[in-house]
Amino acid sequence: MTEVEAIACEVLVIGAGPTGLMAAYLLKRCGVDVRVIDKRAEPSAESRAGVMSSRSVELFASLGLADKVFAHGVPNSDFDIFVAGRHVGGFHFDDAHADDTPFRFLTMIPQSGTEALLIEALGEVGLAVDRSVEGKAFVDTGEAVTVEATHADGTPLTFHAQYVLGADGAHSLVRHGLGLSFEGARYPQSFLLGDVQVDWDLPGERFRVFLNGDRLGLYVPFQGHGVARVMTTDLAPPTTQDQTWSHLDVAELQAGFEAAAGRPVGLHDPVWLTRFSSQHRVVDRYRVGRVFVAGDAAHIHSPAGGQGMNTGLQDAANIAWKLAAVLRRGAGDALLDSYEAERLPVAHHVLELSDRMFDVSASQTGWRAKMRDALARIVVGPASQLDRVQTAAFRALSQIDVGYAEPRAPRGPKGPVAGERVPDAPIRRGRDVFDLIAGYRFTALALSRKRLDADEADRLAAALDALPGVTARIAARLNLPAHERVERVEHAELFARYGLTQDDAQALLLVRPDGYVAWRGDGLDIEGCRTALAALMGQMTDISGQARSMAEPAL
Repeated sequence: MTEVEAIACEVLVIGAGPTGLMAAYLLKRCGVDVRVIDKRAEPSAESRAGVMSSRSVELFASLGLADKVFAHGVPNSDFDIFVAGRHVGGFHFDDAHADDTPFRFLTMIPQSGTEALLIEALGEVGLAVDRSVEGKAFVDTGEAVTVEATHADGTPLTFHAQYVLGADGAHSLVRHGLGLSFEGARYPQSFLLGDVQVDWDLPGERFRVFLNGDRLGLYVPFQGHGVARVMTTDLAPPTTQDQTWSHLDVAELQAGFEAAAGRPVGLHDPVWLTRFSSQHRVVDRYRVGRVFVAGDAAHIHSPAGGQGMNTGLQDAANIAWKLAAVLRRGAGDALLDSYEAERLPVAHHVLELSDRMFDVSASQTGWRAKMRDALARIVVGPASQLDRVQTAAFRALSQIDVGYAEPRAPRGPKGPVAGERVPDAPIRRGRDVFDLIAGYRFTALALSRKRLDADEADRLAAALDALPGVTARIAARLNLPAHERVERVEHAELFARYGLTQDDAQALLLVRPDGYVAWRGDGLDIEGCRTALAALMGQMTDISGQARSMAEPAL
């Protein structure tokens, strides 16, 4: 009898799409013993998810991977709207009021590119995907999770993990195994989609939406005049309601897209062609015991707005540091419950946003489609030129306003509070806040508009260094030419963005690894920060002598 291969790890990630790869990478950087499996023999070759939001680029940049993103993707700040072949308006995100991010654009990058750069990054930290390995069943004993799997040739193997993260897509084994509901429905429309070369009379570098009666067209430029994503409404009778992806001929895609665009179009040299339908669904829970779901296993959306992959990447950024804190810092189990409490409302919000966008743009037929087109000419086009509309559109699509503060409200004059994303701001030439909080680690960020002398700076640095497992950063005005521990502030914009309006104003922020404020205190309240960190970790006593630092070398 053949002995079953057994593999032990702290976290097993099932699924090696963007969400699973990001989660595995972050866990590995935090020193967690993680394995990632996928039943596919090869990574994605298709574009599939093709838009990366500003918030996701911020995440990649904090990990030192921004250059790799832009090696595969193209920033695009222009979004044109056409009705019956005529340009009626659009968005120019360079004009949006969003100085709190350095990435005021959407990045056109095929999913294959996103996966490729994450796989490369995983290799650099010593982890490879276990491919052609399919999870079959799992049991959560309360102390660990046992996952039964097979190789492609049917050879069995068993994983013993302390936690399992299901990032295994819309047909998730993990979700089904947990018995989670997946409420929602399939949209009645189906679409034709292809990654192709496009010959037409329009420049190739702008994102475009075409409305033309029952036809919707979408043009996503991946590489300027190179390969582009083309999508249009499928008006042919559906062959089956159960098949999401199926075969498509380039001639049919060309005819449909040409009708939507209202102009002659030539499509050729296809890289990928498919016919698909879309769904909107979300789970009722993100966690059951030691098992979690993320990405498409937890929520699927219409393609409108390009929100799906980005929401999954942020799921990964949220759960990874919490698992690492439990496994490496002795944090309490309640910290893991906060994953669902924070991310499930976001999934609902994103689903509602993409559903509204889809309903307005893609689900109208007959006289409703004609009415939509007429309104687009009269209202949508002109309104899209307004600064406040440009700003609202960008901030919604970019996900930079997603947060976990209660109640969820626009940032007040005092700057970011607990649960809100840390905004970027310039400190001096070539240096900004995002530089200080990079690395996916806890950061104690001290800000002082009040000028510090050498003794004050020394004492502050020493006190911050005593916080366990936290990187200390200080940005301040100085009464001396320079101090090795202090980032000299040259731009008052930093203080304005963080609500430090008085000359003697100071603040201390505890920043989570995923770039959100865990705690904020007026003044430089070191003990308040220590207490907040202890409470976050579920350790209400002084943890300075017992908390273990998260792994630093890989960071």
